[in-house]
Amino acid sequence: MKSARAYRALTRVYPPAFRREYAEPMVQLFADRARRDGTGRAWIRALRDLSVSAPNQYWETAMRASPQTRLVLAAIVTSVAAGVFLLVGGAILALSLLLVVAWQLYAILRVRGHRLATQQWWKLMASGGALFALLFAFFAMPWPDDWRSAVPGEVAWTVAMIGFSTSIVLVAAGALMGAAHWAAQHRGAGA
Repeated sequence: MKSARAYRALTRVYPPAFRREYAEPMVQLFADRARRDGTGRAWIRALRDLSVSAPNQYWETAMRASPQTRLVLAAIVTSVAAGVFLLVGGAILALSLLLVVAWQLYAILRVRGHRLATQQWWKLMASGGALFALLFAFFAMPWPDDWRSAVPGEVAWTVAMIGFSTSIVLVAAGALMGAAHWAAQHRGAGA
């Protein structure tokens, strides 16, 4: 039956562990419904079920994951959201999300047990500040018009946004790490 093969391919939407356990019974149920109720009704019911159950299965998989995996997943989702807001013009919200990404990256390092040396936090801040200054100097210079027309505006804007966003994330991550280092020193001195 062609529709059963198509439904079997559609089960690839589910997480691998769920698919290994339940794909065959799901295909069998779909084939039984298609014979009993008709292929059209079986597809309507299957797609409705898929739209609800697949996101739930991914959510359950994420909740069973380790804290480190959840932080990495959250950082990826937040980065994608920041990129979308950058593309549609929500720069302030995108920059706010990039600060959240910086915090998430710091949290990932802490979960992995990474401890910073005394001088490492300021290196991140310095590199972010230097990148920001370099990009600002480059894009603020009065270039001749024939040079400006040689580079498409969309390319220049994209490079500028990625560069400035990276510099902000570096500065924010360095500031968070510096604050954590300062708090650890003062906690140790108070004990």
